[in-house]
Amino acid sequence: MKALKIGRTALLRSKFYEGYMACGIGIWFSFQTVVNVGAAAGMLPTKGLTLPLVSYGGSSLIAITMAVAILLRIDFERRLDTSHVISREAA
Repeated sequence: MKALKIGRTALLRSKFYEGYMACGIGIWFSFQTVVNVGAAAGMLPTKGLTLPLVSYGGSSLIAITMAVAILLRIDFERRLDTSHVISREAA
């Protein structure tokens, strides 16, 4: 949910690339979570997807860690832009 919120905020600030990337990462995490929970509950067939930030596998762990780092950077840039706007208004 936080990734989608970061993406929505970036889109509202006309940062389309960052917004769509954050939303894509959020949807990716959500899809993997829904498939894992559905498989654990017996409602979906087992697919072998890892549970984001919980399951452990070499390449999956690296990919998810990089995706979280990208989300952190997008949020950092958004907060940095906001702080510049506030400091300019105060001056």
